[in-house]
Amino acid sequence: MEKYSRWRDPGTGIQPFLPPVAPRMETSVVGTVANIVHYVFGPVQGLIKIMLVLVMSLLYFVSVNLLGSLLMPVPPLQKIWQRAWSFVCLRLILFFAGFMLIRTETTTVRRGRAKGAKKSQFQVKPGDIIVANWTSYVDVIYLAFRFNPTFTQAIPSVNMVRVLSFWQAIRACVYPPPLTPEDAGISSDDPCLVSLKQLQQSQDRPIVVFPEATTTNGRALLKFASPLFEDFKVNDHHGGFHVMAFKYDYHYMSPTYTVGNQLIHLMCLCAQFSNTLRVKFLDDMDAPCAGSNNMNTNDLAQLAGATDLVGGLLGLSLGNMARLRKTNMDVSSKREFMDYYYSRNKKDHPVHSKKRR
Repeated sequence: MEKYSRWRDPGTGIQPFLPPVAPRMETSVVGTVANIVHYVFGPVQGLIKIMLVLVMSLLYFVSVNLLGSLLMPVPPLQKIWQRAWSFVCLRLILFFAGFMLIRTETTTVRRGRAKGAKKSQFQVKPGDIIVANWTSYVDVIYLAFRFNPTFTQAIPSVNMVRVLSFWQAIRACVYPPPLTPEDAGISSDDPCLVSLKQLQQSQDRPIVVFPEATTTNGRALLKFASPLFEDFKVNDHHGGFHVMAFKYDYHYMSPTYTVGNQLIHLMCLCAQFSNTLRVKFLDDMDAPCAGSNNMNTNDLAQLAGATDLVGGLLGLSLGNMARLRKTNMDVSSKREFMDYYYSRNKKDHPVHSKKRR
């Protein structure tokens, strides 16, 4: 849309923030019948499925957060209990939201090797750092279901991350991405603000980092919000980095979420008969700071002089693996887009002035 042309990246011609339009509908008899069935029965099944999602969300909260906290005196039992209930509840939430099928693929970016790689070559351990693009709250649900990680949010002004709970990570998609601790409703000396290196040394779970620091529509990559990885060295073979990317197949509405009412978006998602999530994992041996000598001289030359060399390599790996072009847009661009979008649509900015913790 021309009114949003300001947020079209000049180098790629991509608008990374606008919700994608629905694919062109089929004009055949079968396609027409399918469209009629969707519009007639979609709202009904959407209501049923959203109720099931809410029931499972409540069950997750009770079993993982409430009952799980009662097991705090016995950490090993608490960990097993929370992991088991989290796995079951979150997978059912994805199922009821239409994600009956989740396609996963472990791939490589090296030449001379097979494109596919065994799943066993993506092995995440406690303290490892998962670097991913961020397209929707669905990404967060999948990551919690698959890895039970610690979620983080980049705060660019202090080059630190804020530790988020699962529920905070879900809602972080809604708010304008923070540039400063004050934007996030916390002080600069809040204990939940730490460097990524410090966090890695104290965690008994994997750590999820969304270096773009905000959601996109999945068509391109934003510039990383800050040099989060500058404390890591390229020759550190124990960095424990894992790179993954999310993409979606859909019929009417995209599961990617950048702006709008989150509950309405979820209801529309449930109204679709099916959605397909595609998750790509980069072979661990191809990730920066892997145990093998995998540094590409061309990549190093391209990033010469960069203050965050590891972050640059992670960005190149993510873009090459997911086949996403890198734009010149960043988290500040997203904030400006959200302000303009909600003002044009005569909607209040989502809790823009509210302090969030």
